[in-house]
Amino acid sequence: MKFVALIALLFSLSVQAASLAQQREMFRTAYAAAITGVAPRLQQLRALEDYPLYPYLRYYQIRPRLPTLPSAEVRQFLAAHPASLLSARLRTDWLKETARQGRFDLFIADYAPQTDPELRCHALKIKLRDRAPAPAVRSALELWLSGKSLPVACDAVFAALRSHRVLTEELIWRRILLAAQAGDPRFGLAIATRYAGSSTQALAALLVRVWNAPATTLQIQALRHDTSQVRGIVSYGLSRLARQSVTLATEAWQQAQSRYHFAPVEVGFVTRAIALAAAAQKHPRLLELLGAVTAPGIDDAIERLQLQEGLRARAWSKLVTWTANAPRGATTNALRWRYWQARALAETGAANAAKVIFKALASERDYYGFMASDKLDLPYAMTHHAIVPTAREQRYSNALGGVRRAREFYQLDLRAQAGSELDFELANHDQRTQEVLAFEVNAWGWHARAIKTLGQIQSYDDLDLRFPLLHRALVEKFARQRGLKPSLIYSIIRGESAFVTDARSVAGALGLMQVMPATGDITAKHLGLNLRSPSELTQVEKNLAIGSEYLRQVVRQFGGSFPLAAAAYNAGPSRVKGWLKNAQCVPADVWVETIPFAETEAYVRRALFYAAIYEARLGETVTSLAHRMASMTPRTADSTKQQC
Repeated sequence: MKFVALIALLFSLSVQAASLAQQREMFRTAYAAAITGVAPRLQQLRALEDYPLYPYLRYYQIRPRLPTLPSAEVRQFLAAHPASLLSARLRTDWLKETARQGRFDLFIADYAPQTDPELRCHALKIKLRDRAPAPAVRSALELWLSGKSLPVACDAVFAALRSHRVLTEELIWRRILLAAQAGDPRFGLAIATRYAGSSTQALAALLVRVWNAPATTLQIQALRHDTSQVRGIVSYGLSRLARQSVTLATEAWQQAQSRYHFAPVEVGFVTRAIALAAAAQKHPRLLELLGAVTAPGIDDAIERLQLQEGLRARAWSKLVTWTANAPRGATTNALRWRYWQARALAETGAANAAKVIFKALASERDYYGFMASDKLDLPYAMTHHAIVPTAREQRYSNALGGVRRAREFYQLDLRAQAGSELDFELANHDQRTQEVLAFEVNAWGWHARAIKTLGQIQSYDDLDLRFPLLHRALVEKFARQRGLKPSLIYSIIRGESAFVTDARSVAGALGLMQVMPATGDITAKHLGLNLRSPSELTQVEKNLAIGSEYLRQVVRQFGGSFPLAAAAYNAGPSRVKGWLKNAQCVPADVWVETIPFAETEAYVRRALFYAAIYEARLGETVTSLAHRMASMTPRTADSTKQQC
């Protein structure tokens, strides 16, 4: 009996598997037709009612009928699939349709917060029609304070603000100035004509005049009074002038400061504009002008320039000052900032203060943490904490509708759709649930998506997930053949494609190691490989064979230096040779940090960091970054020309 029961169970499972395979094929056919405008047939819908992606076919059946569809049918779909990507999409489609038809009773009944400005304005128009509730006013003012043109639907909202006496001349002026700063002062003049009084209209006209001829700013008699509006125009004019001539702008700025009492935010705005223009024009006073930028104007762009230009000039004292406080830019790398603070302190004789910072940094598993460890001759912090979900966490995550749909899309090799479902689901959960989802997605085989998810939520400690050892036999085979460490090949794969076998870059690079077709063709011929078309570069073995050979060539071309080879792999050997011509006596860490291409600079740092991680993952002796960078010395410090 047990044997019969087992046979029955196996038969049942095979039927279920066949049924799922059939459902997938049926869905694939129906979905391909639906996205081209052919609504799914009733038989298809019935056959797929219990299939996870059934809501997509239902959505494509409903969407074309929205102009005549009863609201009950829309609401039924929204109720059946709450808090889902498709419900959000259908609600947006429905709101647009009801607004188009002027059915605002339905619009308000089914409204939920939207990001689309037109839909937001339709909702606010109704809320502000007879009164001015504070939440609606706040939302309306958020829309108002934009330098860009907004949908026609917003006109009624702004008219309501004016009728409720919320839209003051000050708020009108702020938007006019924002329009000018966004590059369209004529739009600001149109705003003034529609909403402002005569004095504000005259100021908007002056903005247009200054935009056309910024050098005349301080000569305009109407700008002689020291008011906030006048200072706004003068600040704008000086920022425009800086783009034409940094020298003229700095002279005009000195004059302006003696005539007007600029607020800190205005000083920051002008000094930032002059510094950015000085960088673009390679002005000889660039370092001085970067140092003159005041706090309100210091952001990521200024901090990046301060760091790079300070390092190029080896202006260590300035760097000590600039890096003394925590970075202000939202995306400035805090570890990078601290490393160069320590380096600058060391260069200026404050060795003990530098050591304290290096010691703190050495606990970080990061490029700069590893560099700091090298300064103190400490082992690298290869901290690894695996994400180990509980059974309950796995049940919960796998039961989520968005996850089930994403998994099916992934099985159908529709990764864009799978990614959209995951993005929507991830946005609605805490970090731990997102970590569990990354774990689950990795188990599907979607390693790149797991890597991306963990990076987005800054969960960096599961090295198994973030640095997988995929295709290991092939990687080790080609590493032996090319005389390379497997860790170097893995480093390039991780940085180039994050293990997406069919990755295609905007520039046309293909596969795991992102080989350009022309490079692939030349390298394949050198190896005696038959490469019939560029698409074959997405085949794992051919890509690794060709990519590893090209990596070997650039490593050899640059005297065995992996940092220089990585730079060449990303930007091309000729560019790297050009950068090296003016690099005598440049310390290796400074050379990496001042690579002219921001993309290549980040690429080289990642390559060095990833190589060390992969050595640890593979059980190899970890090569210090300092040792790898030492291989750059003959290239970056030519002792035959000068003593370093």
